[in-house]
Amino acid sequence: MRGAPTAVVVLLSAVAACDQTAPPSEAPHDRAAALPLVTTVTPVITAVTWPPAASVDRDALAALPETAAHAARTSQVPVLVPSRRELLAAPVIVAKEHWTSFWARTESITVSLTMTRLSRKVPGIPPIQGAHAVRGEPAFITANEGIWTAAWIENGVSYALDVECASPEAPSCASDALLRELASELVYVGGVGAKTAGDRP
Repeated sequence: MRGAPTAVVVLLSAVAACDQTAPPSEAPHDRAAALPLVTTVTPVITAVTWPPAASVDRDALAALPETAAHAARTSQVPVLVPSRRELLAAPVIVAKEHWTSFWARTESITVSLTMTRLSRKVPGIPPIQGAHAVRGEPAFITANEGIWTAAWIENGVSYALDVECASPEAPSCASDALLRELASELVYVGGVGAKTAGDRP
């Protein structure tokens, strides 16, 4: 099931983007639950549409360290990762019951991607469609304290991609160009749906 990201999705991505100094270890939805806007809203598990197992990028999967590759295989949501090899050399992938996160850092940038099948629908607030497009889907693109964020829904999953440059003055972070480029380069490396399809990565 596809749909437009809601304002709550943006809220989740903004919360997840607050700390780019360390790999993610706390559930994004748990942190969002601490905010007044969503404390009384019960999260809904959305239906995931799994990509064909044959679409798994086996080169990218093979480039991941074994621990990260194992987490990707056990993910409850389709795992997207950057295709750039420098970002696949030593990433941290955390897979939990309803969400998965990717984190990687190079000398010049820090990249994180939150993937969740949980959504929160606030009564009285209709879905808001993003004014931008990412990977062919309506999306929100924002910048906050030097961190560029793109939030969109793909395959029924809410994705939030954050990019931060090591130097705030870096030309590559002067616009959303790098964020859009990295988003377009994301590749699918699997999850439990790929196993169900009978083609385990």
